[in-house]
Amino acid sequence: MLSVTKFSQRARWCVGFIVMAVTPLAFAAMDRIETPSHLSGRAAEGLLLDIAHAGDRLVAVGDQGRILLSDDQGVSWKQVQAPVSVLLTSVYFSDAQHGWAVGHDGVVIHTEDAGDTWLTQLNGRQLNQLQLDTYQTLVDAGGDPQAQDLPMDELELFLEDAMVAVEEGPTQPLLDVLFVNNQLGFLLGSYGVLLKTEDAGVHWSVLSHRLPNPGRFHLNALLVEKQSLIIAGEAGVLFKSDDMGDSWIALESPYEGSFFGLLSYAGQGQALSQVLALGLRGHLFASEDSGDSWQQIAVDSTASLVSAASNNNEVMLVGQGGLVLTGKTLDKLTAFEPQDRRAWSAVTRVNDGWVLVGEKGIKRISDTALGADHE
Repeated sequence: MLSVTKFSQRARWCVGFIVMAVTPLAFAAMDRIETPSHLSGRAAEGLLLDIAHAGDRLVAVGDQGRILLSDDQGVSWKQVQAPVSVLLTSVYFSDAQHGWAVGHDGVVIHTEDAGDTWLTQLNGRQLNQLQLDTYQTLVDAGGDPQAQDLPMDELELFLEDAMVAVEEGPTQPLLDVLFVNNQLGFLLGSYGVLLKTEDAGVHWSVLSHRLPNPGRFHLNALLVEKQSLIIAGEAGVLFKSDDMGDSWIALESPYEGSFFGLLSYAGQGQALSQVLALGLRGHLFASEDSGDSWQQIAVDSTASLVSAASNNNEVMLVGQGGLVLTGKTLDKLTAFEPQDRRAWSAVTRVNDGWVLVGEKGIKRISDTALGADHE
C-alpha cells in the first residue's frame, strides 16, 4: 500500500502528495499534538483541505492546525487558534454549534461554539493505546461476537500492529469525520482505521476489524445515504453498513482505482437521490441503489476528482490541476476555466455561488461568474 495523506487520499487532490505522511516521521509528532496553531495574517493563503457549514458560518481547516471562519458567505475570513499544529484533514458540523475536525497524528478536536474555540478529544498516543487495549481484549476473549467471520489469526495481526503502533508513536493520519447527530459519529483513517462514538467523542470504539478489508486499504470518505453508511477508499474499496456501523459488507466496486469523495446528489428533475463516487483520473460513478450497483459517468478530463457539493439543482466537482466542473445534470457537466492550476481539495455551496479550498487557500466563484464563463 502507498503511504497516505488526506491531501491525496480522501484525496484531497494531489496524488504526488501521497508519499508524505504515514511513515514514521523524523520530526517530533508529539510537539505538534501539544503545540497550538500559529496565528498568521496569511492563513487564508495556505494549504486548506476541507470546508464545512456551521449554520450560516463557514469553517475551513488545513495545514499546521489552521482553522478559518467566515460569517459573510466566504467573502472574508478570520483565523482562530487550534489546540494542535498538525495537518487537519477534515471538518464536520452536526449542527450550527457542534463540530469536529480530524488530522494527522491521530488528532480529533471538538467545538461547541460554532468553531470559535476548540479542545482536543483524541490524539495519536491515545488512539494507539485504544487500539491496543481493544485488540488485546478481543484476543483474550477469543474473538468479537459482531465479527464472527474474522479468523483469530487476523485478529492477532490487528493486535500485533497495535503493539507496533504504540512503539512508533502517534503517526497515523485520520482522513474523514462524520456525525449522524450530535452524539453518533465516525472517524476514518489510513490503513483501514474506523472508529465510532455514541457520546459526542468522549469515548471511541475501534471497529476497523469489522470491515472486510484484509488489505488494510486507506479509508477516505464516509457518507450517510438512506439510513445506510457508505465508505469509499483506496484501491476501489467500498463498504456499506445498514446498522449504523456495527456490521459491514463489501460492495462490488466498479473499478480498482482509489476513491476520494462521496456525495448524495439529486439532480434537476430527479425524484431520487443518487450516490456519486469520485476517483482518480476523472473517474466518476453514480449509484441509485445506495451503492449496490454503479454506472460510470463520462467526464471530459483525466484529472483526479476529489470533492463535490450540490444545492440539488446544480452540482460542482473539483480536483487536481484546477479542475472545476458544474452542471444541472451529470450528463451535461461543463468545465469552469481556471485562472491557475492550483489543486482543489473541497467545495461547498453558498447563497450566490461556491467556495473552494485547496493548495493555495480559498477561492470564491459566484453564480454570475459561472454564467459568464459558460456563455
